[in-house]
Amino acid sequence: MKKLLTTTASVLVGLTISFNLLANSEIHLDHADTDISDQKSLQNGAKLFMNYCSGCHSISFMRYNRIGKDLFLSDTVKAYEQAKANLLDKKPLSVADLQALANAVDNPVKDAKQAKALLGKLSASQIEENLSKATDKIVEKDLIFNTEKVGSPVVAAISKKGAKIWFGATPPDLSLIARSRGTDWIYTYLRSFHEDDTRPFGVNNKVLANVSMPDVLWYLKQSKSTPEFNQDVRDITNFLDYVGEPAKLIRIDLGYKVLGFLFILFILSYLLKKEYWRDVKYGKWKAKD
Repeated sequence: MKKLLTTTASVLVGLTISFNLLANSEIHLDHADTDISDQKSLQNGAKLFMNYCSGCHSISFMRYNRIGKDLFLSDTVKAYEQAKANLLDKKPLSVADLQALANAVDNPVKDAKQAKALLGKLSASQIEENLSKATDKIVEKDLIFNTEKVGSPVVAAISKKGAKIWFGATPPDLSLIARSRGTDWIYTYLRSFHEDDTRPFGVNNKVLANVSMPDVLWYLKQSKSTPEFNQDVRDITNFLDYVGEPAKLIRIDLGYKVLGFLFILFILSYLLKKEYWRDVKYGKWKAKD
């Protein structure tokens, strides 16, 4: 019993010392100020991630077509609705309008007459399916740089064996990095690379010392102003926040609607309660003999 108490005390002392050391070495994290409802930010973040990060890092819990559906489909639908409105109002159709109508009918469109003829042959569900297919084509063009299909998980281009040789460790999957580390950590980490001639890639990181990762965003840092670079990093962080929980886009929107419904229900319930208790107070409800 005495030995058990001694061991327990030693463990507690060790944990206390560890927590104190962690507290003393805690690094200040800048506020990412991300907004998962900002679709333009998510779209830019997706493109930047695919261009600068996906070569080494997977987000294998996410598929390309899910990214297309969540982040790009609404733009395709809005473009079609605007083009259709211009078509019905007999306004001149721009090149963008003709492309949007072509997406809806899954066929090249040259003029308004052809567009009307083709749209008249399709049901609403067929047009919806064609717009989804057009979005997949956009994803294939802008986000997929290897032989993967649009329905495939987003897997890093680099092999695990090659990564082990070149970096000394396999780059982690970033599907849940925003949930495990937090958006502030990601945002600060990506902006904290600095020159260090003692490291293999000539850079180190203030947030994660002696990290094996090179400064992959160095070109953005050099070619853009500081506010523009910070916004790009914020967009990447925002995209990784979305990847960690794609349902958050629906959950937050639904949450506001539920809270609004409950607020209205509370008002109606309160007024109903007052109406019932008015009768009780003035004796209109009496027990029958």
